[in-house]
Amino acid sequence: MTEIIDNQEQRLVLRVRDYLEAGAESARLAVGYLFLDGLVPLRAQIERLECLEILIGNVVNRLTEEQVREEAALRQRGGEDWVRPQEDVAATLRGSHDRATAETALNLRETLAALDRTPEMRATLLCLAEAIARGSLKVRLYTHGRIHAKVALIEYPAGHADAPGVAVVGSSNLTLGGEAHPTELNIALSDAGSFQEMERWYRSLWNVSQDFHRELFTELGQSWALGAAGGSAGR
Repeated sequence: MTEIIDNQEQRLVLRVRDYLEAGAESARLAVGYLFLDGLVPLRAQIERLECLEILIGNVVNRLTEEQVREEAALRQRGGEDWVRPQEDVAATLRGSHDRATAETALNLRETLAALDRTPEMRATLLCLAEAIARGSLKVRLYTHGRIHAKVALIEYPAGHADAPGVAVVGSSNLTLGGEAHPTELNIALSDAGSFQEMERWYRSLWNVSQDFHRELFTELGQSWALGAAGGSAGR
């Protein structure tokens, strides 16, 4: 099966909901930036999934302009063959990852504050927090740059007519609600080869990304929707 989804005549989130309703056990999303309001139509499906992974992209540069200039100056003083000590490289990476996590959490806080304060939105945010708490929702932050492609992998159990699953790839961010842009385009593929190839691409990014579901849980717990409600941030 091959299906073109323009997010105009056919809304991507509604087609993904159909795919999930067709007996999906798990789903994996690569969405770039996490907007959240687009997940409202998927709340019931998220509650039933055994596993949901969401991979989000870094919204800030890994190195500040000052760090880049300092790096260039040190290299010039040390010659073309100058190499930074390994511990310095590790420290820089840790610092950039920590900064990316902190700034992404801050951006998420601002996103949560700007959401429409509707009962549906509140229920969806509570649903996400509960999924993190029980361990069925995992979120990771890709700190090595932006994620340009948007991917949804919907996995079915063995014996299902569309097993191993449906892969949707394109330009639309599933987590973004509101009106879609007329230049968006997505394609859904259900042949095993395409699904497995997209799964390998997704896993190659997921494996080098850092956990972010605890930070998401914290921001949800401090948001207008949940207030001081919370608990364990999951496993």
